[in-house]
Amino acid sequence: MVNPTGSNGTDNGVFPPDTELRKILFDYARRSLRLNLRLRYLERDHQITIGLTKLKALNRQFDVPTARKFKAVEEATSAIADIIARDVHQSQGPDTVKKVMSLRLNLTVPRAFVRSTMKGLVGQCPSDMRMPGRGKGPKQRSALNAIGIFQEIHTDGHEKLGEKALQMGSGIGIDTYGMRDHVGKVLWLVVIPNSRLSDTIGHVFLDMVSKYGAISVQVTFDGGSELGWLAAFQTTLREVFAPDLSAEEWKPVVAVKSTSNIPIESTWSYDRKFNGRSMRDILEEGRIHLIPGDVVHRELFRWLWPKIVQIGLDEFVDYFNNKKTRKQRGRILPSGVAPNVVFDMPGDYGLENLAIPVAQEAIDELRTLIDTSREEAYRWVSDEFDAFASEVYIQLGCPKLEALSGWAIFNAMAPLVGQRII
Repeated sequence: MVNPTGSNGTDNGVFPPDTELRKILFDYARRSLRLNLRLRYLERDHQITIGLTKLKALNRQFDVPTARKFKAVEEATSAIADIIARDVHQSQGPDTVKKVMSLRLNLTVPRAFVRSTMKGLVGQCPSDMRMPGRGKGPKQRSALNAIGIFQEIHTDGHEKLGEKALQMGSGIGIDTYGMRDHVGKVLWLVVIPNSRLSDTIGHVFLDMVSKYGAISVQVTFDGGSELGWLAAFQTTLREVFAPDLSAEEWKPVVAVKSTSNIPIESTWSYDRKFNGRSMRDILEEGRIHLIPGDVVHRELFRWLWPKIVQIGLDEFVDYFNNKKTRKQRGRILPSGVAPNVVFDMPGDYGLENLAIPVAQEAIDELRTLIDTSREEAYRWVSDEFDAFASEVYIQLGCPKLEALSGWAIFNAMAPLVGQRII
């Protein structure tokens, strides 16, 4: 019998306009999600329920890129060469380069092509240099385990680009602070003027809580005086919003040795492989550009380079959270899947969502307890210098902020900023 309504009896949901749907599908391709995961995200985030056949038809309709339809050989080769040029220590393997191309350039390229091209450009694929026996083996550790996401967040400051590490003069350095969920996702990486100030770390913690609207059951860190506000805020918020949790059974904060704070400590090594070592090398090129003791040079460094480093951190977080991890048989926590996917769908991997929702009003109230305002805690330069530098940057046409061109931008801005200050 003919169905006069034309309906097949299944509610597929309401499709967004083509421009928006195309953007959604392209983002899934950019993140290299498998087709079945794309279907899950469509259903979860957009209430669209379709099958593989329909998804493939939509991908064809909007010409969503896939590795099988790869044709842009010249563009991809150029992009690979550019990524290799940025990687001073040649530590990035084909998987990393492939993911960077997908996330940063929207190029979906077969891994075999990436590997062969890298080998042709460099002479040896960096992944070959990391074969077993090539370097010192990792420290033996037991497998990490957890009940679910937001059970434990690991925090730590990083000073490898700081003033003491660079030794390029007073005020020349960029500290970083990071937070990572025990299950794997990097939650927060931010540049700050000083990672040893309790007021600053207090604001960083509240920013993270505000972003996710929740705290974890526990926060783990390697002890330090700068963690006073962080520990106090975590303890207070948990007492208010999860009063049934026993502090004896689930401590709100735990201090451990740096070598035991594994998830966040390992994050810094991943970041160094992605851009940290290269970033430090590029920053240290400033020895031939910076005039020691010159106030304009010092302030311009503090205006320009934190922006560039933060862009690099944001790119790393995007890459790391969307990269499918290596499948490990002995690993208890999920492997062979991207951290974002586990975090978005913990139930699929036998995990719970233990996030403790927190009201924004409570976050704002706690922030008022900190003597230093948020604006002051994140301040790199004075408002006056920021205005001068911003005007000069616009005058130069707002050149793209990236590490390789950072010192060229610095040299172009320095004399013009100096003239305005004088």
